[in-house]
Amino acid sequence: MRLPEIITAISIHLLIPAVGLVAYLVLCRRLIAAGASALFLAQLFLLFVCYGGVLLVLLTHLFWQWSGMASLGFFFLILAAPVLLFPVLLSLWKQKNHSFAHRVAFRACAGYYVLLAVLLCSAPLI
Repeated sequence: MRLPEIITAISIHLLIPAVGLVAYLVLCRRLIAAGASALFLAQLFLLFVCYGGVLLVLLTHLFWQWSGMASLGFFFLILAAPVLLFPVLLSLWKQKNHSFAHRVAFRACAGYYVLLAVLLCSAPLI
C-alpha cells in the first residue's frame, strides 16, 4: 500500500469518526450546561451515528475501495437506521418547540428520510 492510500484510509476510517465524536462531545457539554436531558443527548448520538455513517459510506464510495464493512454500514443505513430514527423523530416532533437545538435535531432527523429517498432514487446513477 502506498502512502497516499494509507493517508486516505486513515482519514476516512479514523480521522473522520474521531472528529465526529469530538464534535458530539463538545455539543453535549454545551447542551448539558444549557440543561438538556439525557434522552435528548442519546437522540443526538443516534443522529450523529447515522449521518456519520452516511458520510463514511459516501467517502468510501468516492475515495476508497468498497469492502464488506462498507456493505454492512450501507445496509445498516438503509434497513436499521430508519427504524431506529422513527421513534426519535416522533419524540423530537413533540419537543421541537423546546429549544433551537430540538428544532434543528428534528429537522435533521426528518432530513435523514429525505436524504435516504434521494440516495436510493439516484443509486442507479452512481
